[in-house]
Amino acid sequence: MNKRGSHVGVILSLVIFITFLVFLYTTVEPIIKTQKDKEALLNYLETELNTRMSSNLTTVSIGINKTAPQTCVQLDNFTQETEISLRLIVKDDETGEILKANVSQNEIDLFIVKGTESDFFKVYDSPEFEELEKVIGISGCKFLENGKDYAIGLIRTSKYLFESKILNLMDEYNIGYEDLKEELKIPPGSEFGFSLTYDNGTIIRTEEKNISISIYAKEIPIRYIDDKANINFGFMNIRVW
Repeated sequence: MNKRGSHVGVILSLVIFITFLVFLYTTVEPIIKTQKDKEALLNYLETELNTRMSSNLTTVSIGINKTAPQTCVQLDNFTQETEISLRLIVKDDETGEILKANVSQNEIDLFIVKGTESDFFKVYDSPEFEELEKVIGISGCKFLENGKDYAIGLIRTSKYLFESKILNLMDEYNIGYEDLKEELKIPPGSEFGFSLTYDNGTIIRTEEKNISISIYAKEIPIRYIDDKANINFGFMNIRVW
């Protein structure tokens, strides 16, 4: 009798243990699945938002042969040689100062009003910058021939995040969130938001609604270009719930 009782006790204990494991699995499995789904959504949004916030930035180095100091130069055939657009920002390569620039009416020559005696410049070209004003000419600008009076150095094109595109996407989010969700193919029942933290600690974020208790977040260090063609560092925080 004692042996039979012990066997029944072992079987009963085993049944209770298995029942507990089944209960534990059915309780925890949905949580694990939800966590995996949200993590996958975070990774997907990181890729999609980066694509929407990015654009090309082309940089061109310019060196002027040493001549008498000039406060204004006209670079012959510059835009055709470099095959860049007219959406340019020109900077003194030594000081980083933005210089006044115009393009000729035929969109070939670039006018740079130097204001200094520096002979090295950087030209930044991106669809996110304003287009240069076209002029017939600028009085007192010295005409420089390519390959003789000035030289075009390294030309490099890279993909960057742009502050203007980040802010535009935030506006799109705040004005038409449901439309943006549909464009991004966010699954039903899921919501998202994002924010940008500047290097000085200032945070700008989307106007999020219907936030649940369970929020999944991912913070990503980024480099982005501002409206003065400066490279800045910050953090992008993406949240889903």
